[in-house]
Amino acid sequence: MKLRFFFFFVIVWSFCTGQIAQYNHFPTIKPSHILDEKLDDISFALSFRILESDYEGPLVRLRRASDDVELDFYHNDNDIVDVDAINTWRSGANVYVVTWYDQSGLGRNAIQPTKSRQPRFYPNTTKPYFQGDGSDDHLEVQTSIQVVTNSGVNGTVFMVASATKKSQHTFGVLRGVNRWSSHMNWSNNNLYFDPGICCNNPRYYSNGASVGVWKQYTFFKTNTHVVARLNGVEKINGVHTKGRCTINDNFTIGWAKGDQSYNHSTTLFQEFIMYSTDVSTAYYQEIENNAMVFWSL
Repeated sequence: MKLRFFFFFVIVWSFCTGQIAQYNHFPTIKPSHILDEKLDDISFALSFRILESDYEGPLVRLRRASDDVELDFYHNDNDIVDVDAINTWRSGANVYVVTWYDQSGLGRNAIQPTKSRQPRFYPNTTKPYFQGDGSDDHLEVQTSIQVVTNSGVNGTVFMVASATKKSQHTFGVLRGVNRWSSHMNWSNNNLYFDPGICCNNPRYYSNGASVGVWKQYTFFKTNTHVVARLNGVEKINGVHTKGRCTINDNFTIGWAKGDQSYNHSTTLFQEFIMYSTDVSTAYYQEIENNAMVFWSL
């Protein structure tokens, strides 16, 4: 009797496990990071947190001022760059950004090989960031503005930053009136966005209340319009009547690469995502909201 029961159990167990092996009883896991399903038309994705689940590389490469040693740093369990590891390694020394790694899969890292031009990194536990000295510090994505935008016409920037007041070029390229860039904030505390030949109106809004405050900024250029948003609120939306940007300089963060080196930025940077197109309303609202929630803006 016991022997027959044993064989019956084995047959039933084999049948059941065979059935389990043939069917997926677990639902598909939803994306756990904001760019998991948002890599179409992306130009680059830079942040001091993980943005894309398949990305396994470092977030930043830093240089230690005490001995000029460089080291890559990865994210911690909270998805933010491992600030504890940075503080242990730097042992009180100042550290500077050598490479801000691109998480898009395109390898478009923002780099600065010249030591004197590397912006300083601040290992804040909840909001790590870097800031240039306003003289010559900047990072360069070694890809032409014509590539990271749609031939100087369309493009979208998502940025988490803290504004400062200075005659400064915050990002992009700029040679005279030919530009794809932003001033954040100019010496009059206005924020300007010029995605093409300057100077189109509308192109600015008063941003003095944001000085020294972390905010989420969105800038985009459609075929016809120029738009700027702050923490999910539209600040500029108007027809762009000037021509497209036609220069071929590489995209720059902390300056608009071109002919005005005295206008380097002192803006504080934490996250910078760019697309070569203007994106849909649902698309940009989701990215904006995710940044505001994650960084508690």
